Amino acid sequence: MGSIKPLIQLVGDNNATDLQQFEALLAITNLASAGDETKERIVAERGISSLSYAMFSDHEMVQRAGTEALCNLVPHPAMMKYLADPEHLRLWLAFASDVEANFECARAAAGCLAMSTYDPEIAKALIDLKSFKESMTTMLECGNLEVMHRALVIVLNLVELGGKCREAAISAELITFCDAYVASYHDGKKANELKFSAADQQQMEVTVDVAKEIVRQAKVS
Repeated sequence: MGSIKPLIQLVGDNNATDLQQFEALLAITNLASAGDETKERIVAERGISSLSYAMFSDHEMVQRAGTEALCNLVPHPAMMKYLADPEHLRLWLAFASDVEANFECARAAAGCLAMSTYDPEIAKALIDLKSFKESMTTMLECGNLEVMHRALVIVLNLVELGGKCREAAISAELITFCDAYVASYHDGKKANELKFSAADQQQMEVTVDVAKEIVRQAKVS
C-alpha cells in the first residue's frame, strides 16, 4: 500500500524514462487487482488523472500499461464516474476501435468498456457519442476474436439494459451483425475452413455464444 503514492508520482514524472513509467504502471495494475482497498488508495492519490496521462504517451507499451491500470480500477465509483463523462468515454471508444494501430491498447480499452457498460449512465453516454455506430462496427468487424468478444459483451450489456440502449444497438445494426455472425459460424464449419488453431476455435465458440444471447435477448425484449 505504501508503494502506491511513489509509483503514481513516477508515472507523472516528466524526467522518468519510458521503462520506469512502464514498470511503475505494471505494478499499479497488479496492485489495483488486489482488491477494493488498493483501488481506493490509488484513487485517493489522484491515480486516475496520472494514469490517464500515461494513456497518451508516445510509447505504445506505456500507453497500453496505463490503459490496463485504469481498467483494473473498475468498478470503483470514481472510475465509473470518470468513464461516464462523454469526453473521456469518446477517447476510450476511439482507443478501443483503433485495433490496427495499437492492438494491445485497443484490447485493453475494449475490455474496460465491456466491464463497465452494464452501468446505465455509462451505457447512455456511450450510445450518445457520434462515433458510437462507426466505432462499434469497426470493433465487431475487425477480425480479431479477442476484440470482437469484448465488443459483443458491450452490445449484450446494451441489449440487457433495454430502452434507449437496446434501441441504439438495433439502430446501429449491431443486432443485425450478430444475427449474420451466428448464421455464418454457428456450426463451426467456417472455423474449420479457416484452419483456426484449437484456441481460436474455442474463442470463436465463445463469441458465437455471446452473439446468440444478444439475438435472443433482442427478440425477448
